[in-house]
Amino acid sequence: MSRPQQVIRQLAKVYNVNRATCSVRPYTLTSTGADSFWDNTTLKTSASSRHAALLNDLPLLRESHSLAPTSPSLHESIYDELEGKGPLMPSESQYCIRLGNGVEPPVVLLDGSEPSLFSAHLQVLDNEGEDIDNITVCEYSKKRVQRYHVQDKSGCVYNRGSVLNYTFRVSQDTGNLMCCLSLCHGDGTFLARSYLALDQMSSLDHISLPLMNETDTIIGLINCSIIEIRGLEQPIQAASPPTSGYTTPLEIGHRGCGVTQTDRELFSELPCLPENTLSSMEMAYRHGAHMVETDVAVTQDLKAVLYHDLQIELAGNRKVPISHVTSHVLESVPSEGLIVNGQQKRQQLLLDQDEDMRLEELEGKSKPYPYLSHALQTLPPDLGIMLEVKANLPEEGVEGVLYHGDKNVYLDVILQDLFQHVGNRNIILCSFCADTCTMLRNKQGRWPVVLISQGSTDTYPDYLDPRLACLQTSINMAIAENLQGVSMFSGLLQHDPAAVVSGVKESGLQTFVWGFHCCNQEFRDTMRNNQIDGIIYDRIYEEKTLPKRKPA
Repeated sequence: MSRPQQVIRQLAKVYNVNRATCSVRPYTLTSTGADSFWDNTTLKTSASSRHAALLNDLPLLRESHSLAPTSPSLHESIYDELEGKGPLMPSESQYCIRLGNGVEPPVVLLDGSEPSLFSAHLQVLDNEGEDIDNITVCEYSKKRVQRYHVQDKSGCVYNRGSVLNYTFRVSQDTGNLMCCLSLCHGDGTFLARSYLALDQMSSLDHISLPLMNETDTIIGLINCSIIEIRGLEQPIQAASPPTSGYTTPLEIGHRGCGVTQTDRELFSELPCLPENTLSSMEMAYRHGAHMVETDVAVTQDLKAVLYHDLQIELAGNRKVPISHVTSHVLESVPSEGLIVNGQQKRQQLLLDQDEDMRLEELEGKSKPYPYLSHALQTLPPDLGIMLEVKANLPEEGVEGVLYHGDKNVYLDVILQDLFQHVGNRNIILCSFCADTCTMLRNKQGRWPVVLISQGSTDTYPDYLDPRLACLQTSINMAIAENLQGVSMFSGLLQHDPAAVVSGVKESGLQTFVWGFHCCNQEFRDTMRNNQIDGIIYDRIYEEKTLPKRKPA
């Protein structure tokens, strides 16, 4: 048995990998027990195979390659041709291995110290011991950003507080992949290496691996995250070209006409049509909305539905994750119709005296949990949709229940609906989850992908992921991952909106703003004056500057 095969088997035992749930139980590192595991294996024995020779000689002295990073260009429209490498083919997979998350150090030694500066080099071998040589790497933090470029023989320098991303593409039938990550001190001397079997650990939000010196003695741990992005499994119908881009700023109705289920304490007045329903979205359209922002999640039987919360309330006040409920259960929920001072709100929504009959028709479209496919086929074709893909973040309190054990399946359900039913509708994809944005960007090249950033604010608790908790890090991540824009919390633009918006635009990114401040007319006017690309707000029917539309 070759050395990499031994490593693969031992890693599977030590980390107790469960692929069905994408969970991992890390090996606990202690000063007394660190070597005992390895003493009971054959990993210390030298092997004469080509695998062992390659692993022991890391980093390989291969020819240095360079790829000049291209500066992101400022698009005239968010619907211009997307840049970067094309989307994954159905038979391809892309692996992303991330060191550092800005919270905990990527490398911790047994004495508790962490090297503040080191270089890291990734080597990947297939079953035959052949190199996967299309590895690219990028680094970004709050202070700096380096776009993806081909890894050279010296690897990439890690600076404290940074995020270091490696990525490469392979055919899905490649088989087992063995990774070796070699670390060197700032002066170039060898520090340690760690092994990773990607066939066993293909999509893990976090994993800790043993870090070994030249004699394979454990000297610490390396913390990393792994994502496998797979091309869509089935051929998809090509989408029609979108209609021409609107003149910015885009006026975007938040969940249609606005929030009715959550964040009530932040809104002095609620709209009368229930959020994320076809009635609320159509009414926003009739009052001049260019787009509506809505949330999408996937049920247990793999149906994409429009709903904001990750859990729904069933009989007996039981809260159940939406991924644990079938679409049949959701279909049994009755329509809500007008809510909250219905008669008074009715008069606000009427376009003229002849519209009362039309409003009755809208009330019949107030059924919650509409299918994404139905919305795409039913809503006016010139109403764009900004689709927020719900994120399984620890802050949501339901970690581990949203993705059905595989983020690829979750996202593919949504993308299949889009490709099959979108027609020529304008679409923007967005998410609070940075990794979800990366996956969406690589799975398709048709629609813009935007990272939603909360930044650091007193209104909401900070996200654990610094890519969301710091606006500048969000911007740098979007640049590095070749996203098309950033959607910012309105509280971040209260004091100096001109500087914030211009700073993001100078980075070549589109700018969007969301939050309860956007419900204020004066704030919206300030955003427009500062050339924001899109404003997401509630009660869009109160905006007097938008031309009203008659229903078809």
